[in-house]
Amino acid sequence: MSPGRPTHDDGVPIEVYLDAADERPAVEADTRIDILVETAAYPTARLDDGRYVAWWFDADAPAPTAPATTEWVAAPTRFLAAGTLHELWENPAVFDRLTDG
Repeated sequence: MSPGRPTHDDGVPIEVYLDAADERPAVEADTRIDILVETAAYPTARLDDGRYVAWWFDADAPAPTAPATTEWVAAPTRFLAAGTLHELWENPAVFDRLTDG
């Protein structure tokens, strides 16, 4: 599955993955930190390529490689990843727009 790649005027690359059950991010061990955005906590970890990933979960936060983790955001910083994921969950229609086309 190809990630949605929105274009930003400021040139910050952000990737959004949806329903990517067979694709798991390659994360560095022991880099998980949960980031609080408003009232929601999002788990984040450093990817092998130096970016950071935040992922969605339905109950207790699983590892990014767990089968329950099917949607995540990769960005240059963990705060940008968590904040972007938060914004997308605040407006779920944006997921559809990012992955259409």
